[in-house]
Amino acid sequence: MALVLCASGVLGGSGAAAAPAVPGQGESPGTAAAATVDHVEHFDGSGPAGYRSGVPAAAPDRLVERRRPLAPVERRGDGRVSALQRTGPSAERLDIVLIGDGYTADQQEDFRQDAEAKWADVAAIEPFTSHTGQMNVWTVEAVSRDSGVSGDPAQDVVKDTALGTYFWCDGMERLLCADLTRVDSYARQAPAADIVIVVANSAKYGGAGYNRLTGYPFDGVSTLSSDHDSSSLIAVHEAAHSIGRLADEYDEGESGVYQGPEPEDVNISTYPAQEMADRGAKWHDWLGKPDPAGGSTGTFEGAGYYRQGLYRPTETSLMRDFSVREFNNPSRQGLVDGFERYTHGE
Repeated sequence: MALVLCASGVLGGSGAAAAPAVPGQGESPGTAAAATVDHVEHFDGSGPAGYRSGVPAAAPDRLVERRRPLAPVERRGDGRVSALQRTGPSAERLDIVLIGDGYTADQQEDFRQDAEAKWADVAAIEPFTSHTGQMNVWTVEAVSRDSGVSGDPAQDVVKDTALGTYFWCDGMERLLCADLTRVDSYARQAPAADIVIVVANSAKYGGAGYNRLTGYPFDGVSTLSSDHDSSSLIAVHEAAHSIGRLADEYDEGESGVYQGPEPEDVNISTYPAQEMADRGAKWHDWLGKPDPAGGSTGTFEGAGYYRQGLYRPTETSLMRDFSVREFNNPSRQGLVDGFERYTHGE
């Protein structure tokens, strides 16, 4: 079973655009945004193998053409915001926003229950568990005319949904893309949005993550299926890119030996163990110590898409393989530092 995730940043232009109207509330159907592309990472489910390819930021025309305005009764709850967890002012918190797609007006209670379940899954993984007091969590109701999302169960299935979420993005079945302009318009209804999680009304395994974004008020977006048990790991992995400034620790996608400078990412390095210890660099304090991701912390060659020239801290972790539900210690520290940046408004 394949899983496709999207990493790096969608090139959305400089600066955040003015807040658009919530789709369905007087907005005419039409193409959501000019087609910019991002890079995706694809996990084939058999091990730590990843590949990257392009993905559009807007929904394809065949989905846009299906859109129809919401009826007056449907618009009443469209864009409604609720707090799953509020711990302090947004200027001093990491604000996470969950938005549903493929839920009709009569299914918004289902969305709220799904959102609570997915957030509980995220909050159960360290270091999120120990730092939920630094987070606000919001839900935004997005009313769709159709239940479910496009591409489920088959590629030719087309649904009229609020966020234009669809499987078979870029021809890959498990890649679950969304129309980022429409995601943006709903996310802006929340008091603040640093990380956005799109919960698609589906039991089909798949997802995507758009990270370190420019041109949007949030730093990252991930999509996931509401009714698949493993889909929550997508949000955890992708949020870690944006919050903790973490790199992928798998070693597929680039040929040759890495020849670049020492990466800024806290969980990959050009230094083997002895040189790292001598320099007092990166995760030198953890070298040789037991790690929650398994084994002892060291320098394992193969990371940042290269098989040679870059090292990761542990044999595997959540930044390498979804069969492991733990971040290694350097990645945990990167996330904790990230929580602090949001808490202090940096």
